[in-house]
Amino acid sequence: MRNRAQLILILACVVGALGFVGYQVFRASGLRSYTPDTTFTERVRLTEFASSGVRVAVFMESDSQGQPLLRATFTPTDEGFHVYSKDLDPKTTGGVGMATRLELLPHPSIRAAGQLFADRAPESHQGLDIYPDGPVSLRLPIQFVGADTNIAAQVAVSYMACKTDGVCLRPVERQILNVQIVSR
Repeated sequence: MRNRAQLILILACVVGALGFVGYQVFRASGLRSYTPDTTFTERVRLTEFASSGVRVAVFMESDSQGQPLLRATFTPTDEGFHVYSKDLDPKTTGGVGMATRLELLPHPSIRAAGQLFADRAPESHQGLDIYPDGPVSLRLPIQFVGADTNIAAQVAVSYMACKTDGVCLRPVERQILNVQIVSR
């Protein structure tokens, strides 16, 4: 019985040490994450367009530490429409719906510094994760690399607007938008 207790204690120490090392690696990687109540400051509107019943506006923001983020706000233009969750996987939905996404396309002077996150929690509707009717904002922490201060970059947005009664508009998949980002 005593050997068993020692084994459990050793395993607990190993698991704790691995957890600590994993946390340190994650923290050192520079990835940022935020709590739902975090406040952001809008810096500049980068671009805007409308298609398939949704107006998309892309902004540069910063957190309370001055760290930069990209924000895309997806606003259905008609009442009663929603967009799908950023985490919607069409493989598990039989191809129904399209994930709402904001992607920073590869660029040598700027890169993602964390995971994409939404300002609203999705709801389940007939097995599909959707955001409540109305606007939703997705944010992507970014990091500047090098000395460039005026960066011509590209983002891609994807979405599909639908009503809960099944009426859906044409999906927009990886619409490329040119943005001019000032890093300083």
